[in-house]
Amino acid sequence: MKTSDLFQQALAEVPDDLKIQIDLSFAISDKIAGILEERGMSQKDFARMVGKTETEVSRWLGGTHNFTLKTIAKISSVLGCNLITV
Repeated sequence: MKTSDLFQQALAEVPDDLKIQIDLSFAISDKIAGILEERGMSQKDFARMVGKTETEVSRWLGGTHNFTLKTIAKISSVLGCNLITV
């Protein structure tokens, strides 16, 4: 079996809700990174604003962090914009 076939088989076995969760996590991370870039802010500046370490913010921006609503609300408040819309 070719590597691409194995990858496709493994991907097919990932539950749909997990795929959606990952997509949402990356979308939130991308949005935060875009806002920081727009404003010329560093991860260090942002970390200080949200009261987190630069390492934690780096994990957030890596795209695989499972954001809580509390964290999303804090980030939205600090940045002055909604990260998600329901």
